Amino acid sequence: MTALRKIVDSSALTDIFDLPPAFINRKVEVVMLPVEEKKVSHLTMAQIEEWTKSPEIQSLVGALKSTGLSSDISISDIRKERLAEKYKV
Repeated sequence: MTALRKIVDSSALTDIFDLPPAFINRKVEVVMLPVEEKKVSHLTMAQIEEWTKSPEIQSLVGALKSTGLSSDISISDIRKERLAEKYKV
């Protein structure tokens, strides 16, 4: 990795940085390093659809409020329904 170091008069930096009082009217060392930018990857619809088929995601179906459940169903009702579904009771 390439770095740049330079000693400059702090007055040259006052337009760029808010310097603490201890740096004013002094020589300071400036060290510059390149920023490593992380690549942002976006999920495709195919990836999302594949993940929704996983057991971990499927276990959440029905437990979320906006999934078509009636508003008066309780968590214990959801649990009973899941246990019955899982163990074929």
